[in-house]
Amino acid sequence: MKQTAHLETPILYTLAAVLFVAAVPRLIAISYGLPMVYNADEPHVVNVAVSLAGSLRPFSFKYPTLWPMLLAASYGVWFVLWSGLGLLRGTIDFAAQYAFAPTGFFLIARLLAAISQMLALAVIAREELRSDQKRWAYGAFVLAFSPTLVELAHAAKPDSLMFFFSAVTTVAALRHQRDGARGSLLFSALCAGLMCSTQYTAAPAVLVVPLAWILCAKGPGPLRWLFQAGLAAALGFSLGTPGALLEPGRFAADLAYNGELGKLLHYDAWESIRLVAGNLATFGGEGSPAGLAALFGLVLAFRKDPKRALLLAVPVVGYFILLTASFNGGVTRYLMGAYPFLALLAGEGLSELGGERVARRILVAALVLAPGVVMSWRQNAELRLPDTRAQATQWLAQTASPGQTLLLDQPHAGPMVVMAKEQCLELASRAEKNGSPRARLFRAMALRHPGGGYRIYRIQRAPKDLWSAPRHVAQSQADGDFLDVRPGLDTARAARVDWVVTSSFGADPRRVRELATFFSELGGQTELVHEFPSEPGQSTGPWLRIWRLKR
Repeated sequence: MKQTAHLETPILYTLAAVLFVAAVPRLIAISYGLPMVYNADEPHVVNVAVSLAGSLRPFSFKYPTLWPMLLAASYGVWFVLWSGLGLLRGTIDFAAQYAFAPTGFFLIARLLAAISQMLALAVIAREELRSDQKRWAYGAFVLAFSPTLVELAHAAKPDSLMFFFSAVTTVAALRHQRDGARGSLLFSALCAGLMCSTQYTAAPAVLVVPLAWILCAKGPGPLRWLFQAGLAAALGFSLGTPGALLEPGRFAADLAYNGELGKLLHYDAWESIRLVAGNLATFGGEGSPAGLAALFGLVLAFRKDPKRALLLAVPVVGYFILLTASFNGGVTRYLMGAYPFLALLAGEGLSELGGERVARRILVAALVLAPGVVMSWRQNAELRLPDTRAQATQWLAQTASPGQTLLLDQPHAGPMVVMAKEQCLELASRAEKNGSPRARLFRAMALRHPGGGYRIYRIQRAPKDLWSAPRHVAQSQADGDFLDVRPGLDTARAARVDWVVTSSFGADPRRVRELATFFSELGGQTELVHEFPSEPGQSTGPWLRIWRLKR
């Protein structure tokens, strides 16, 4: 027993080092922007989580629901503590807290995202040290500073939890490939289902499950094991997205809606191939040789154990094929499900290059990690800069009178302002007629309104401009007050708009020609009162302009 404990000590030290190193860039500036939200996808995900209170049926299957369900459960625990077991505050107060001071909701989600990533890195590091405890967990350390992962650890989005399940699925599949145990295969399949129930982009990583059965070192097990693995994967997905079983028709329709955007946007095959190949090569950060190390590791793996090499390589190829066939496959986070495979392959190559000498290992680690460390540091430093949206929020609070009317762009692209109580009641009534769960939120906002506020309109933008499916855009805009400003400024005048705030992150007449008349008249017939420029090293966020309409 003493010898076993002694052998495990290097692993414990390595895991502790991985967790510590990963925690630093992920926890720095994790509360950036709050209570404002600067990430366009965060509000949608948290909205789904809040709407799941007392229901397993989300208002949209744009994302599968395991992550929102986890958030909903976490918010339930927080509510019990925050409300004093329901004795000090009620659910109406909790909903109003979400509307007017949502910091806790988003911070909980971001912390869970960071923790998910750290646990995934520990799983990968443990697999790297499985055969040799004296090795360095190069792959895990590369991912600890991967700019894509560090950025997503600061976001209330499902990708980090998907990454965790991808790591567990991969390691369990490798275990089955080595020893042929049925339990490892079924556990891998179950986690694969949970992985896909977190993000649809995890689908190519599911290939690892049948590959583990086919490429088993002892030969494929009974065919029934493969069918059982399929059932386990289906069970995992159903546990994470039970709404798919409760409403299969709407689930299938929403999946089809996700593909509608592809019909609107231009697809350039060669550009897509270039972007995805670049993402593979730079998964450790631009300038990091981690991608080349993974390729070298693949060659070494083929020499040592061709079956294991195929198990790690084929899902990556699957990702490459699927993403290059997509109009937006070049988005870096869509490749995250392949990161465990890439990290393990890179670890093979870097271990060979590092050898046994400590000085050589340090040199290899420095070369491969330095670009990711620098990029992650810059990302976090930028998050800590003053943001133009916060500056504009403060300026409006000091300048615009309560009760005036504002025309804004998307919430994440501009200032955070409080909606007038009268408008909250109007939207609550409209949402109830539409059968939208936001009716409860608007009603709570009216009941616990802090006073003051503005009538808020938003610029109506097309699905193509928003990079979102048409029906998702229609659902979102049905619950708010949007102005079609394509005819020009007269629409805003008819709505008695006092102030217009434009954003470089929002509508752009150079991209959407239909809005050219509005922006032309805005510049010629209104008064530009204030600008909030985004200056490198001094401020971050969009370039905001505030215009005052002349009566």
